[in-house]
Amino acid sequence: MADDHGHDHDHDHATVAPKDPNEQAALARDIGEELTEIFVRYVQGDVPFEDMTFLTFETLENLSIVASGEYELDYDEDQEYEIEEATEEQEDLAQEPSRDGD
Repeated sequence: MADDHGHDHDHDHATVAPKDPNEQAALARDIGEELTEIFVRYVQGDVPFEDMTFLTFETLENLSIVASGEYELDYDEDQEYEIEEATEEQEDLAQEPSRDGD
């Protein structure tokens, strides 16, 4: 069914599994760092204004996707290692082994 503006609202929306709020916060921090880097590169003259505005918009779109929960994380081998390394670091800080007994 279309509304007064011609938008169809009867289409099915895929159900998105709830995301971990801590994961979303970490992703938002990463996106903020990316945005900061874009701004710094612009101020340093490494990125033209047009590119900076495009990259900023693209980054804000990514933030919107994270906030909506409509994303899937892909891990490559390097990222998997970083996760294992972070777990070990947390264990050292907590002075407790993980549930896996590593």
